[in-house]
Amino acid sequence: MPERRTVALVTLGCARNEVDSEELAGRLEADGWQLVEDAADADVAVVNTCGFVEAAKKDSVDALLEANDLKDHGRTQAVVAVGCMAERYGKELAEALPEADGVLGFDDYADISDRLQTILSGGIHAAHTPRDRRKLLPISPAERQETAASVALPGHGPVDLPEGVAPASGPRAPLRRRLDGSPVASVKLASGCDRRCSFCAIPSFRGSFISRRPSDVLNETRWLAEQGVREVMLVSENNTSYGKDLGDIRLLESLLPELAEVDGIERVRVSYLQPAEMRPGLIDVLTSTPKVVPYFDLSFQHSAPGVLRAMRRFGDTDRFLELLDTIRSKAPEAGVRSNFIVGFPRRDRVRPGRTGALPERRPARRHRRLRLLRRGGHGSGDVRRQAGRGRRRRAPGPHLPAGRGNSSRSARRSAWARPCGSWWSPWTRRKASAAARPTRRRRPMARCGSRAARA
Repeated sequence: MPERRTVALVTLGCARNEVDSEELAGRLEADGWQLVEDAADADVAVVNTCGFVEAAKKDSVDALLEANDLKDHGRTQAVVAVGCMAERYGKELAEALPEADGVLGFDDYADISDRLQTILSGGIHAAHTPRDRRKLLPISPAERQETAASVALPGHGPVDLPEGVAPASGPRAPLRRRLDGSPVASVKLASGCDRRCSFCAIPSFRGSFISRRPSDVLNETRWLAEQGVREVMLVSENNTSYGKDLGDIRLLESLLPELAEVDGIERVRVSYLQPAEMRPGLIDVLTSTPKVVPYFDLSFQHSAPGVLRAMRRFGDTDRFLELLDTIRSKAPEAGVRSNFIVGFPRRDRVRPGRTGALPERRPARRHRRLRLLRRGGHGSGDVRRQAGRGRRRRAPGPHLPAGRGNSSRSARRSAWARPCGSWWSPWTRRKASAAARPTRRRRPMARCGSRAARA
């Protein structure tokens, strides 16, 4: 009997990537692959990359290079890149990083087993040419559900597994295989985004906004509860838009109580909420429904009106303060999380380094400020948010000490990059001979399903 093929999944980036990795794991296991935790024990190491900010891209390249190093002394025979960075850059990434034996986009997910087998057998799967995925679905949200079946949407695939894998009775398991035993799991509520923030390229490679049907979300939550999950986190690029393509923009308000009633689920948490789309009914449900956590992940980004308009966003300090006061009046202990960008260009009479009056008038115990760098070739405008490690600030005290990261490691990574003024400038390796390359400290390869970006 031939030995089973083995594969390890290394996940970087956000919770949506974690869900995508578990979908890939479900597809691979259903097709006979054996999932292993350590990449050194796998025939194929699959790295689910992040392509949003500079630090995440560097981590993705690091992970691919480290996986490639395993070929010299481990079982690993092939290294494959998937995820947002692979989708966003496709052929360009494959040409710039030959250590990756394959670069697969979202369109390859449904056939992931065949793709990996081809690569493992020494074949070549041509990387895709990047395209704007916003054009794959109709402009009108009301028409998207009818055409969704013809578009690759990670997390929106068939909910039935092949015979013998799904339970014989009860809710059919989603096409998903858990990669850890954590009591907390993410559930994808929707994919894509219809907003056009000038600092964000996510819609160009994640596509237009499209919701999952409530029945699919509920069935997946029931299945997760059977696997021992006690808290679910609803994730998407913009949860406040949920249901607009299903004919009910208030669908989230009716779905949350149903999720809270699922047997075994003790807490339901909602992630990214767009401040400009918040509505009184949603606030009421989030603050008054048992088992639903009064947690508001509100990405303000800035509060000066001129800067927000340059970002192609809406709101101002007074409106944001009114929103926060409304939340506090209904749930004084509610948690609020937010991000702010500093250094955004075209600041209208806003002092450099300031994020508007909101952080000063409502000081948080801790918030994150993101440094923005101007780069060319951006898909959504002429600027790109480059967070790096960000600058964490405790209000109202001073900034935390700089240089808390491993500066020597950062220097080594920078030595592998060459500035070229293009999309690839922070991440392309210098084309130097092996002898001229600086010595890179080896770290243990991340385990299957781990959040390697946290390392």
